[in-house]
Amino acid sequence: MAPSKFYDFDLIEADDELETELSKLYANHRAAAENKSELELHNYLQDRASINKKEYHDVVCALLYGVLTEPENARLFFQSISFVNRDHFGNIIMKLQALIMSIKFQSLRLPVREQIFWLISELTSLGVQNVDSLYLCLLRQVRGGDISQPNLVLCDQLLKLCELHKSWLDSNLRLIPMFAYTYLRVIADHKSIHLQALQQKEIKFVITLLKEKWMVCCDIGRDLIRVLHDLSISIPEFSEFWQNLINHPQKVSPRFGGIETLLKTPTKKEFLRSRLTPDIEFKLLYILQNLKSNQYQRNLNWFVQRFLSTPESEPFYVDIVRYLVAGWYPSNQILQSDIVPRYVVIGSMLRSIKNKTVVANVKTALIYDWLFFTPTDNIMFIEPAMLLMERSAERYPYITSVIMEFLKKSVDEYFPPMKEYMARCVACGMRVLLSKGVIRSLLPIYKCPSTEPATKENMLYLFGEFLGEDGAAHALPTIPSISTSHHTTPSVPGTPKTDVGDLSDEELEEGEERRATHVEEDDVDEYLYGDSDSNAKPTTVKTNEPELEYNDNERDDDDDMDDNPLSTLSMPLTNDEDMEDVDAPVDEGTTAAGPRSIQGDNPEDVEQMATDDDYEDEADPSENIQSNQTYWIFGDSLKRFKEASASVTAAQKEGDQTQYETHLFTAKKSLNEILAVFLRMAIPAETLVPTIGPYVRNMVASNMLSHRTKSENSENVDDVLNDPLKDVFDLITTTFWNVRDNNASRDKLIRLIGCISHTQKNRGRRHIIGMRWWEFIALQVEQDENSDSPTIETWFPSILKNYETYVMHAYAIEESTMDQTEYLKDYLKQDLHMLAEQSVVFFNDIIPYLYQYLPNIMVGNLDILNLTVMMLLPESMGKLVCSLHYGSLKIFGDKIDVILLNNSFSLATYETICFWQLLAAELQGRNNDIELFFGAPQVLDILKTKFKNEIISSLFSILTSAKPTKDLIFSIIRILPENHKGTEPQVQFALASFQYWSTNSTKVFLTALSQLTNQLLKKIQAGEQDQSGFGATLVHLLVTWWNQKLTSESFKKDKTLLSTLAKLGDLVGQSCPKEWSQTLGARKKRSILLESDDE
Repeated sequence: MAPSKFYDFDLIEADDELETELSKLYANHRAAAENKSELELHNYLQDRASINKKEYHDVVCALLYGVLTEPENARLFFQSISFVNRDHFGNIIMKLQALIMSIKFQSLRLPVREQIFWLISELTSLGVQNVDSLYLCLLRQVRGGDISQPNLVLCDQLLKLCELHKSWLDSNLRLIPMFAYTYLRVIADHKSIHLQALQQKEIKFVITLLKEKWMVCCDIGRDLIRVLHDLSISIPEFSEFWQNLINHPQKVSPRFGGIETLLKTPTKKEFLRSRLTPDIEFKLLYILQNLKSNQYQRNLNWFVQRFLSTPESEPFYVDIVRYLVAGWYPSNQILQSDIVPRYVVIGSMLRSIKNKTVVANVKTALIYDWLFFTPTDNIMFIEPAMLLMERSAERYPYITSVIMEFLKKSVDEYFPPMKEYMARCVACGMRVLLSKGVIRSLLPIYKCPSTEPATKENMLYLFGEFLGEDGAAHALPTIPSISTSHHTTPSVPGTPKTDVGDLSDEELEEGEERRATHVEEDDVDEYLYGDSDSNAKPTTVKTNEPELEYNDNERDDDDDMDDNPLSTLSMPLTNDEDMEDVDAPVDEGTTAAGPRSIQGDNPEDVEQMATDDDYEDEADPSENIQSNQTYWIFGDSLKRFKEASASVTAAQKEGDQTQYETHLFTAKKSLNEILAVFLRMAIPAETLVPTIGPYVRNMVASNMLSHRTKSENSENVDDVLNDPLKDVFDLITTTFWNVRDNNASRDKLIRLIGCISHTQKNRGRRHIIGMRWWEFIALQVEQDENSDSPTIETWFPSILKNYETYVMHAYAIEESTMDQTEYLKDYLKQDLHMLAEQSVVFFNDIIPYLYQYLPNIMVGNLDILNLTVMMLLPESMGKLVCSLHYGSLKIFGDKIDVILLNNSFSLATYETICFWQLLAAELQGRNNDIELFFGAPQVLDILKTKFKNEIISSLFSILTSAKPTKDLIFSIIRILPENHKGTEPQVQFALASFQYWSTNSTKVFLTALSQLTNQLLKKIQAGEQDQSGFGATLVHLLVTWWNQKLTSESFKKDKTLLSTLAKLGDLVGQSCPKEWSQTLGARKKRSILLESDDE
């Protein structure tokens, strides 16, 4: 398979269908065009394009491939396309749309991207019809919260296109508001110092659009006010525009009726949808259209980790929530099913946000349309916020309280001149919710014992008329027009100043104290995932979504999605090939050593949440222990266990919580009796497992980790029996923990767990058992760390030996020919992949101790290191960095793999930072290793070509922890690009290193620099021309340093070194400051004059 010319793909990835089609047509064209003159080729193309539509299509597609892959011949190919053009470039537009809207767009090679922009520019110059659709496609690929280089280049290239074709853009009323909204959303992302130039270009562009085309931009709707206000707080240019908008609207546009008119206008779906790239929308809709309430969390965790895990990406939550609230609505079929509802996804995302400002903005995004709701608006605008409050009222009232208070403060403070209007709109929304049956009544919330007094006061303020017994019977209100006095100075709309809305830990603790009960965060998860009963439900419990159909006239807006000009360009959701495994999608840009997927390597080994087809047959008479003579020893425990386990499975499928808990208790109690007999008697695990194994595996596969909460971990078997949140495997692991000091009992249970895991037919699902093993150990680690006298160093190594025994059981059963150590590495890797999928927290709890106590498997393991970098939380990051400094563990080992080093630059920003911080912590202070690292040719090549600003702090900490030597300085010189500029990150890094060394290791640094200068001088004088480039780079760098005001005085005073550098500069053709060449000569001249005076 030939390498892709379009995409940065691994060789193992499937060919892109569009590229394959175009490349084949291009190959045929090249063969036909061979040995033809220019005139003959022109006639050939004209004749072939005239045959029929298919031949014409093939000709222009072949020429398009040439334009995209051969920049040097692009203009000739485009001329040929123009010569044969018969459809106003329709085929070209269509193919470019497919290429740009592909979920693989982010993996396009940079030269191909540049050719796409060049071709669009040419088409724009020709005024080709529908070329504006290509601009819309490109705008959709601009990612919010993404400051990676490809995304920044995309933003910049679009601006250049607009500047080049400004007159064309000014006449295109379809594009102007979309450009304005897109850049209003990404300007705030580019606030860092090194992005200020781009941000200023964006600010100038958007301000110009707003001033010149304000009424066109008003087509966006009320979200235009929301994003403008956010920017006016921190950016002076927008602050000035905002003041005019509020106080002098006629200055903005004589036809503008004031901010009130815009706030009353709902935002069009196409603008909200445009802020999600096709790839992001595709994956998000897969969750919302296909996954049940008990199955979606793993996918959502992956989604958040992939697109929302860095501090820079957190503001993107706002765009996603606005899309979920007003940009996409579920169909009636989805509403009546147990597919995860919108409010559940929003609630889960809300709790993932760390930045308080973003939390407040997300809550604004959630209730924004409610503030201006009228009877003609779509009820789907306000359904998620209401359901989130209602479903939280009984068990988790602080969620209801937070949203209710935020809604009330928004009415009061968002825009005071419209306070009364917004109060009527909020009441109108509640009336529609009640009349349509989204909720039956507000009284259950108001009268609920757990509802706080403050929440009741807010409900009386907002919804007092609905809190009587006949509250739902009122007619729909008429929303009056608002009249604002011109003598009143309007207040600035803004996010309400509410502390409760920030969901800080302190405030939650205060809320808990007022209720005198303790609610764990994972309890909230289970509730939000669909539970509304008093007890948490395990996995397959159906949510209490209202079984209703909204009237057709309430869903008329859904049809608008089809009319959206962008919708026809989206990738179909039925593409099985593109979404073959959405549980853990693979980032197309990563290589084999750095997979984005957190599943096992073998696609057949991917564990999924249990469905009806996944359950094993729970009775196998041919292997059943009932035929064994020792069966009588267990009494009726085996029978009761099997019957109860089967009933547990049935109750899960039916969503019957009461029956589930009853039968689960019986199953655990019976299994406890079975284990007691098993440990006392000489019964082989291989004899018992065929009877109990299928039931245990079915329960484990069904629950995964969704049955668990963060409730206190207990080593008491009775506690496990009585806890409905713990299943039969929890009983087995707890029993193991209690007998771990008894060698015979411990070994029997390890054998039993091994047989349960390794005798199932589906080999891949064995890693569910491995995942549950590490989940249990992670709980013990957490409990040990929180104790007054941690003892983990005494018991964790023995746990690892038990795990190795467990894995070698699989090795023996498979009769594997693989090396045992390699087998253990692969097995552990897949168990950890599974654990990371299910719980990032448990993975982070366990990973530092695995590196510390299992170095032969973990250290230098590329797959596990890549997974660790992806999953690492800040707390675990700090723990690992400290341990690396202590020397208590290693991650990379003595040899740092260059492939992994190279792949680190294709990771997300946060992951890249984590990788290099860990590397810095391991290398710091090890002079020899640091010199070897920087001296490796492959490392130097990577740092020269892929250097990023994100890694400067880590590289600097590595470098400054070592003593400067001529070899180390030479290595720094070698990473500088040719003809480098002072603003390039490698140059800044080199200058900072020189400055540090000259200040803190003055003598050593100047000695090393002098040695390097003399060495280069001698080699160049001896005729070694390959050293001239390095000499020129060194002199150029030092001249740059010399011209800075903070240059070290010790360097300036070293006359001998400066003189040598001047000689080196003369040899390599680099001009030097005159002070360098005059230093020694000036000193001699002064001496002669003094002697003359004496005479």
